[in-house]
Amino acid sequence: MLKFILSINLLVLGSIGLACAQQPTTESDLYSECVEQTIQEQQLAGINNSVVQMCADQAKQGYEKQIVALLDQIRVQSAEWHQPERYQAILKSQRLWKVYVDQECDNAGQYIGSPMYAYCPMQQYAERVAQLQQYI
Repeated sequence: MLKFILSINLLVLGSIGLACAQQPTTESDLYSECVEQTIQEQQLAGINNSVVQMCADQAKQGYEKQIVALLDQIRVQSAEWHQPERYQAILKSQRLWKVYVDQECDNAGQYIGSPMYAYCPMQQYAERVAQLQQYI
């Protein structure tokens, strides 16, 4: 049983690493920077669930701030362009997106593995930043 659990953990962590490798590199990959720094500072042999949790939460907070800033920019732009309905429509999609992310990441955590409870939202928030940048 222990061998099975360890195999699942390796599979999940390997999947997370593969997902990181497949993500397009942005100006600053907050998650990867945190992982590298944490492994180095704590002199770890490699990534573990605690590092995933901590770094994913930290990166998500950074992406969350970017989302808020982008929504503020969209609000100002919409007011300048006399298109309040534009901002309201984007806010509506933001609320629906949040519900989707919460459910999707809950599914990922339950059926892929516990590191996904933190990693999935971080990944979704990073993608949302890119989506919202298209409106600017």
